[in-house]
Amino acid sequence: MAKILSFLSWNVEHFSNSQSRVELVVEAIAAKKPDVFALYEVKGKAVFAAMQEKMPNYNISITESESVVEILVGVRNSLSSFVTQRNELQSKTPTLRPGALATITKNDEVYSFLFLHLKSFADPRDWGLRDDMLQHVCSLKRKIERSLDGDKKANFIALGDLNTMGMSAAYNNDLDIDGAKELDYIDNRLTASVNGMRRLAKSYEATWWNGKSNWQPSNLDHVLAADHLKFKKFGTAEVEVSGWVDEATTAARKNWIAKHSDHCMLYGEVRS
Repeated sequence: MAKILSFLSWNVEHFSNSQSRVELVVEAIAAKKPDVFALYEVKGKAVFAAMQEKMPNYNISITESESVVEILVGVRNSLSSFVTQRNELQSKTPTLRPGALATITKNDEVYSFLFLHLKSFADPRDWGLRDDMLQHVCSLKRKIERSLDGDKKANFIALGDLNTMGMSAAYNNDLDIDGAKELDYIDNRLTASVNGMRRLAKSYEATWWNGKSNWQPSNLDHVLAADHLKFKKFGTAEVEVSGWVDEATTAARKNWIAKHSDHCMLYGEVRS
């Protein structure tokens, strides 16, 4: 199978304009050579300017909202593309992050990459907001599909930090939902015929850890894709997870986290 487009998704954890950290992030992205990438938790316009300077081969865009952190998107400037902000992903909550939709044309086909940073935390309201945001993801895919000729399917990929940490009901433990159960709910919604999507298998399930012994690694970052699309295989997986998971010792993992981020990178390739 030939590569069509490669993509990278990474929550860089409160990414402000520290020159040393910008250089580390740029180096990590450049090693993967993605055609399109997104960074989450970007703080300030200074990071946008720094990324423009350090990555001249990419068109750089950033969302604008009342959120403290934004989504930064880079698309290789040799590609025909445009990036739009999807405010419906805020679920009528201005402090939440909007979605960033990169629309790329390759080989006369249009590919839509929706980059997401869903609501964090596990109380019922937060879980409900994530659920509503996911509903908007599915609705956008169907909207794109309705704009196409005939029965053509949308080449649609939604990816990012989905914060799938479950729900903790303060006054009724019987209602608690762990992260695995939340993912079951998501999978059931995606695979419904009206949505026609699936969650891609990753090379490593856990993508977040803060390096502290009282916190366990968590499965928070994901790639959701239209079910007709094909992807490069990394062993049995379709998404490569890299970062602190590649380090052999706990000390080395903590060092990587301190320098880069508590989230790993997700990388994948759409194939023909």
